[in-house]
Amino acid sequence: MPIALRPVYAIAKKEFADNARNKWIISLIAIFMVLTIAASFMAGQGRAGEMDVTVGVLISISSILVPIISVMLGYATISGEAESGALSVVLACPVRRVEVLFGKLVGLGSVICLSILVGFGISGVLIAALTGHAEWSSYIVFILLTMLLGMLYLSLSVCISSVLKRRVTSLGAGVIVFFWGMICGMVWLGVYMAAGGDAAAFFEGEISDLPDWFWFEVFLSPQDGSGTATMLAFGETEIMGYSVNLPPWVNLGTLVLAHLIWTLVPIAIAYWRFQKRDV
Repeated sequence: MPIALRPVYAIAKKEFADNARNKWIISLIAIFMVLTIAASFMAGQGRAGEMDVTVGVLISISSILVPIISVMLGYATISGEAESGALSVVLACPVRRVEVLFGKLVGLGSVICLSILVGFGISGVLIAALTGHAEWSSYIVFILLTMLLGMLYLSLSVCISSVLKRRVTSLGAGVIVFFWGMICGMVWLGVYMAAGGDAAAFFEGEISDLPDWFWFEVFLSPQDGSGTATMLAFGETEIMGYSVNLPPWVNLGTLVLAHLIWTLVPIAIAYWRFQKRDV
């Protein structure tokens, strides 16, 4: 049976309205604007810097902030409402579980994407006006990649919320998933060192030709993958602070595909688990 769009829209509208009423959207837009403008002045050493340099500074900030926001919005979506009894009330209405799940994903995803689009978009216009220079195509790719990163972590957190029964355990699991994305690079670097890699040369930036297997890490860590994809969109060759020669299979297309898989697989798991859940 196909998904009915009317109940999906109704649930998405409620999720969006709840977050708008709680001032989440305005707060997030303000945070993204302030961070972007601050990153621009940091990159320009006291004056507005150009977009490519600004984004280079901004990547390290947004790769932490956006996943945290997504986890906080999604971790209690199913488990929290099931624990409070609100989910039973919703499911008593003539609505299917798949429609509830997708409605929540669309509503919360709209909060994330709108905040990123408006916050980074307005900041980009201001930076372009101050510097007289803009790389709009690459900057738009950066905004889209940041949206995708937000949706990726939202799908992961909703998946966790569908699998686990209590909101506190859902939050703990969401934090673990977030930190995995943050420390994956360090773990992979440890594997490289254990395999005989030259630690001194690596940290001094003297290694440009790393083994091909090393670059699998950008597919295992959504944050590193998003940052690498953004730098590639701007035509940069410095990844993680080093001038490197990437293998041909590490490119913008494969990184976006990996992010889509990271996003869609948890949604499928969430759907399967939510269908079997006793609420």
